[in-house]
Amino acid sequence: MSFILFLSIFFCIILTIFLIVYWKLVRHEKLCYDILRRQGVPGEPFVPLIGQLFTINRARANDEYMMYYQKLAEKHGPVFLMGFGPLTRLIVHEPDLLADVLGRSHAQDYKKTTFTSTVFKSIIGMHNLLVNEGEEHDRARKMLNPGFHFINLQSMVSIMINQTRKMIEELFISHNHPSVDLQKEFSALTLAIIASCALGKNFETVSNAKDVINQTFTVVLEAIEYRTMCMINQIPFLAEMPFWHKRIIDKGAQEITRFVEQIITDRKQGRSESLCSERDILDLLLSTVDDLGQSFTDEEIREQALAFILAGHETTANLLSWAMYVLMTNETVLRACVDEIDQILPDDVDFTYEHINSLPICEAVLLETLRLYPPAPFFARNCIHEHTIGSEGGLQLKIPVNTTIFVNTYVLHRRPEFWPRPLEFDYSRWLRNPITGYKPKLAHPFCYLPFAAGPRDCIGKNFALLEGKVILIMLLKQCHFELESGQKIIPEMRIALRPKYGLWARVSKR
Repeated sequence: MSFILFLSIFFCIILTIFLIVYWKLVRHEKLCYDILRRQGVPGEPFVPLIGQLFTINRARANDEYMMYYQKLAEKHGPVFLMGFGPLTRLIVHEPDLLADVLGRSHAQDYKKTTFTSTVFKSIIGMHNLLVNEGEEHDRARKMLNPGFHFINLQSMVSIMINQTRKMIEELFISHNHPSVDLQKEFSALTLAIIASCALGKNFETVSNAKDVINQTFTVVLEAIEYRTMCMINQIPFLAEMPFWHKRIIDKGAQEITRFVEQIITDRKQGRSESLCSERDILDLLLSTVDDLGQSFTDEEIREQALAFILAGHETTANLLSWAMYVLMTNETVLRACVDEIDQILPDDVDFTYEHINSLPICEAVLLETLRLYPPAPFFARNCIHEHTIGSEGGLQLKIPVNTTIFVNTYVLHRRPEFWPRPLEFDYSRWLRNPITGYKPKLAHPFCYLPFAAGPRDCIGKNFALLEGKVILIMLLKQCHFELESGQKIIPEMRIALRPKYGLWARVSKR
């Protein structure tokens, strides 16, 4: 009798777990899948809980991760369905539909997915532009926009130059080494630049500052990356369990938090100052007020600063990695950049903001790199109000509530309908008209989205482009790079789109 009772209890527990899993992780995803399939959207088969995860992981293991998404688009077209673990995703590479999703007409119908906050909240919290929503996001965005005005950006050029000069000097000191991994070098450099722009002289003078930012921050990001690749961060209750590098993240996050809080206190009490002539990011966070005269709280200041550091270094580092890969494998493009730099910047001329704007080829090379190798190729929006996207006479879709719309700009930027010779690196696509100064018009306003678009586009896009130009110009002016032969250069998405096995090159003085 007791055995029968035990079996009954056991089966009741199993049934309860099954029903909870079905209700929480399967029911709604299948409902969205069916609604969109009935509207004619093609896609991969619906597989509860795992979706196409095994196929995705197999493609990653075979160095075909980004190619897998490209093949899906070729198979299904610009709009289709697939599963990533338990989540059903509506993949959209059609600019007309993206204009509705990302533009202001339907901005109120979408929010960012919880993925970003689940992955990064341990290090940057929830009160920052990267993850916050609604009125909180609109308030913060309005308060922070002035900090990225071109006058403020101009004043940060000196920081970018000084940090890049240090990196170049270190490369020359270690020139006896056979080669260096440029991807790691650029990651350290852009981290130093954004930390200096955000935190001021403390980053330069406090004894453990570089250890906290360069080492602890990097270790935490590597742990977050591991958990993300293993799908742990995809499921909220697993993300909170004290396993799978969770303790590394918590310990590092506490150390970083204490460090940044001390810097904020020092700035408030006049013990530190900006490294540039205008206000740096911390000055802006401390001084700006909203329409009601309210300032950011100390928690918001800390989390906004950390979000800028997180978002502002990895993407630019990988943009530079891909740009250097292109230059090292395309002598014509490299020669065009070097000749332009040598003409505009003779050896005895100091580097200024005006010089940067006089280098259209270098700018075009970065823009074309962003097309072929967008550092943040994936972003998503979650529908919070049912509505219809598309136009009469064309493709129209009714989007159910809680549908996740997923954009892969790596695929979007290679669509032949919008880009002649889409796989060819052609910087001339971006060269400004020498008379009007305008860039060529895009085939569609939403066919090029390296920084997303709409109210939630990247606030730091102008900072990133300016930083990329400064670093690229200085490197090409002073260094000669030679790509190590025999290495495998494969694009893979982790926190950003990076060369999977690094980018190894020999560096010498010009």
